[in-house]
Amino acid sequence: MAKKTKAKKTNKDNLNQSVLSRYGSLILLLSAFLLLVLGLTLATFYYTNKITNQGAEQVALVGEQGEITQEIARIAFSQESYLTNAVLKKKQEEGIDVDKIPVSEFPQNTLFRRQEMKRLADRYTEIMARLEQGGEFVKRDGEMVKLIPVEGLLEAGSYKNTKQLWDFNYNLISEFAMEPETGYLTRSYATYLMDYTRQYNRELQRDTQKVQAIVQKNIDNLRRELLIIQIVGVGLAVMLFLAMMLGVVRQLVQGDRAAAEARKETSKILETINEGLFLVDKDLNIGQNYSAHLENIIGQREIGGKSLRDVLAKLVDRETMEVTETFIEQLYSEWVVEDLISDLNPLRRIRVEVDDFSGYYISRYLDFDFTRVYEGEEIKEVLCSVKDITEAVLLEDKLAQERDQNDRQIEMLGTILSTEPAMLENFINTAKRRTNDINSALRRPERNVAALQDKAKFIFREIHSMKGEASALKLTTFVSQCENFESKVKELQNNPRLSGNDFLDLTVMLDELISIIDVVANLNDRISGGRGSAQSVMSGVGQAGGSARPVQSNVMQKYFTTFARDIAERNGKKVQLFCQGMDDDILSGSLKDTVQEIAVQMLRNAVVHGIETPIERVRDGKAETGNIQMTLSKTGNNLAELVIADDGAGIRFDKIRQKLLESGQFDAHIVQNMSQQELVKHIFDSGLSTAEQGNEDAGRGVGMDIVKERIVGIHGKLRIGSKEGQGTKFVVNFPLA
Repeated sequence: MAKKTKAKKTNKDNLNQSVLSRYGSLILLLSAFLLLVLGLTLATFYYTNKITNQGAEQVALVGEQGEITQEIARIAFSQESYLTNAVLKKKQEEGIDVDKIPVSEFPQNTLFRRQEMKRLADRYTEIMARLEQGGEFVKRDGEMVKLIPVEGLLEAGSYKNTKQLWDFNYNLISEFAMEPETGYLTRSYATYLMDYTRQYNRELQRDTQKVQAIVQKNIDNLRRELLIIQIVGVGLAVMLFLAMMLGVVRQLVQGDRAAAEARKETSKILETINEGLFLVDKDLNIGQNYSAHLENIIGQREIGGKSLRDVLAKLVDRETMEVTETFIEQLYSEWVVEDLISDLNPLRRIRVEVDDFSGYYISRYLDFDFTRVYEGEEIKEVLCSVKDITEAVLLEDKLAQERDQNDRQIEMLGTILSTEPAMLENFINTAKRRTNDINSALRRPERNVAALQDKAKFIFREIHSMKGEASALKLTTFVSQCENFESKVKELQNNPRLSGNDFLDLTVMLDELISIIDVVANLNDRISGGRGSAQSVMSGVGQAGGSARPVQSNVMQKYFTTFARDIAERNGKKVQLFCQGMDDDILSGSLKDTVQEIAVQMLRNAVVHGIETPIERVRDGKAETGNIQMTLSKTGNNLAELVIADDGAGIRFDKIRQKLLESGQFDAHIVQNMSQQELVKHIFDSGLSTAEQGNEDAGRGVGMDIVKERIVGIHGKLRIGSKEGQGTKFVVNFPLA
């Protein structure tokens, strides 16, 4: 995990370096552009603030000065008029002509107006100071503002004149406002102040307008400066923008060229690679780009943008598709380790049928592999690679078949070396004859289902006979193949709609049987051929040493004794066979082969169905080892007799009844009322077996059917005697010619 994190960090650093090297100039231009826009914005804000706030405030204050001079003039006129018209006139009517009048004779409002004049004069003076020097100032509405000095104000001649006039006027107003403190109000002083104010008020108003013009000029200058800054800034911004656009276009052109080259290289790779490559997103949608060989591998065209479900639906079953969806979903989980779930991939080495785009479907073996695709730390997509591994699988199968064949040859070589040549030669000839008969039956056309069922029954008997003979010789490979053959034929027998095409698979299985027979025959020929020793053959299969096989005596006795012992061991029993007459020259030719086959089937039946297990025998007061007697003898008049008797449990009539009921061919009442003689006849029915489960030795229900068919074939007769708990005896009488 640490290595993975370190690798991702290295990739990220490399990516950052690549971005800086490719887009460094664009980043610098963009940074300069942003700084320019920011500076232009700040400058605009600064100048706009000076124009809209400071300029407006200065204009308002100059306007307020004009209003103050007018208000002072009105107060001065009202004061002089009141003194003249109200107070002094009254004194004159009384015959008193005085210039000074006691304060007590004036109303309070008159005195207040003098103070108001002083307040206005102070306000005017404060405004002049703020216009000259700047600083904090309280507006008439009580708001505190901070002013800047009016540029060029002190250099203006009109302002200098205004300042001189106002300074003298301010002193007059101050003294006028303080006059009540003397106890008298002087008419001449009020008249003087009124005359002065009236004389210079217009001049002050005119100078105030000039000051307003100065303020407006400053505002206009600020606007021009702002306009110049904006023009220059916009020009620089346009230049930087054009430079960026040129850089972007250049990068786009270079990127398009690189992308085109990359696409060209990718297309070459996707067209050349022999694998099928495509991307799958989280919703199982296939990417638009994929390797060209993919379509040929899966037999589908134009899969870009399709759902993986739709593509796989033509290749795998629904259950496999559901498992695949779950698997891909786990790949998108960051908590799941990719390596740990790779073995759960359901699309490993799958066999599919794909369209070859010529109207035919062909079988292929495909191998799907899924790998996560990361974008940073995020699992972006899943890369799927599909390989056609048909040749590899077929090669493996071929090698496996060759290994099986070699193992089979080595196995059978041991059997051949331990088997009497005449017995093996007889098996080979009999097996070839039976396979030829089966082949003829398979080639023969049948007109109805009944005939097809008879064909299946015939093939089953022939295969079962060969299996018994091969089992007696311990040819396990041959026995295993015969069992597979039997299972297939059993399926056909259970098919109510049997047709000729259903037998096609048997031809392939028959070829495999024939190939095994050929192997046995070739090995036997090489061992028993001109060199006459096992050494040369064994060296041909990877062994050395050995000697020629000795000629054995009592061949048939040893053959059947070994066969009975092997069957007993496979079925957990103990058996002792007493064999007599089988090695005598009583029989010959095909009759000998047929009687030997009958003996094989009946001996197997005696061991499997007659002899009990050691535990059962001891429980019933018998010896652990069961006894079977097999006797072949002449009885005169060109007749012979084959007797096979055992001391087992006897025929189990209850099991025969049970099997007949299970077959559904007979009514329960009829089965229950069957005599033992009637029940015995049914042990020869095809498909009837009292074995609990099928194995190499029993369970197919065809052994005694073969016995019956072979006895009929040699014009023989069969007598059966059985006693429960004591044993069973089969006696076959048949003519020698």
